[in-house]
Amino acid sequence: MPDKTGSKMDGEQQKKGKLGKAVKVSLGLLGGLSLLMGYVSAAGMKESEIESEARKPIDDFFAALNARDLERSRKTLHYPHIQIAGADVGILESAADFEINFQGLADEGWTYSTLDSCTMRHFCDEKVHFELQFSMRQANDSRYATYQALWIVTRRNGAWAIQCRSIFPSSSQFS
Repeated sequence: MPDKTGSKMDGEQQKKGKLGKAVKVSLGLLGGLSLLMGYVSAAGMKESEIESEARKPIDDFFAALNARDLERSRKTLHYPHIQIAGADVGILESAADFEINFQGLADEGWTYSTLDSCTMRHFCDEKVHFELQFSMRQANDSRYATYQALWIVTRRNGAWAIQCRSIFPSSSQFS
């Protein structure tokens, strides 16, 4: 078989030529896969970073709630803040509008709350939807209510905070 110059190539030269092409194709595929894996890895790192940053105000909210620290709780929210409990919708224009009736909670037996699960469901650079389950607990650590919720956390002016809390009524009452 003639080579590019017109001279005949022997069988050994033909094998080397085919092998060279196969190596070039394989290296091209590996390079493409490496770029793709780098992109997927970077996207995964970005997702993990966003989830971690956006989850912080949720963790801070429960820490403040359990510390009975109203001011610290208020700082975990963006305003106006939307809260939906069942079909009731409330819009809190400012931090001063956000209240927690700690005495009322204590009267029903509440001692503290646990964040049982918090799963990121959707995200972009400025907003994350989290599906939560949390429980109300008594002094003996028993649960007396568990809630399912969707909380939306947004980043405004570089700061992540909870923009909306939608909570389903407790389907579980414990004694």
